[in-house]
Amino acid sequence: MACVAALACACLSTAANAEQPNSPNAVTFLVGRGTDTDFTTIVSQPWKTNFVDLTMLGITYSYRLGTLNELFDSGTLGYFGDHLMVEPEAGAAYRFGEESQGEFWGSLYFRYDGLPWNDTIYTTLAINTGLSILTESSDFERDRSDGDSSLVLHNFSPEITFASPDYKDIELVLRLHHRSGIFGTIDGVYSGSSFITTGLRVRF
Repeated sequence: MACVAALACACLSTAANAEQPNSPNAVTFLVGRGTDTDFTTIVSQPWKTNFVDLTMLGITYSYRLGTLNELFDSGTLGYFGDHLMVEPEAGAAYRFGEESQGEFWGSLYFRYDGLPWNDTIYTTLAINTGLSILTESSDFERDRSDGDSSLVLHNFSPEITFASPDYKDIELVLRLHHRSGIFGTIDGVYSGSSFITTGLRVRF
């Protein structure tokens, strides 16, 4: 009987773990194509996106700290706070084509998963803020910023993810990987670079 009880407890524990939203650690593999179309046009009129001879291969590690309600030990934000998660991310990429550089970034993501259709297809929306650094100056970015460039720029890379509700730890990622000077705030750089990327995220 003791063996049966132990086996039953193990099965119940496994089932409970399977019901968790998804695992907190994540590794993401990204591949993307560069574009000289400005950020607002990519978002508002994506069919006008013009691609250039730049490819990006990247990898990231992120960790879910918790929801806003969990982090502040409060239910003040209600349903929204229960579904808005905070995730720091560190990433690295290699950019090649008309020029070649390495890129490293660190950022803080805010991810929302309280969408009404998530029982059919688990979807999350995320925005972030952080810093990006290139290993070498980018002529592509300089040409788009009237001659101004900086190794360090702001990282803003919104994304949307999709997964099966039964297998939330494997996600398809669509990300607009973007770095810029925030309208001249950083070293007078008004533009930067954008990559339309897709990838696979594995949570564990």
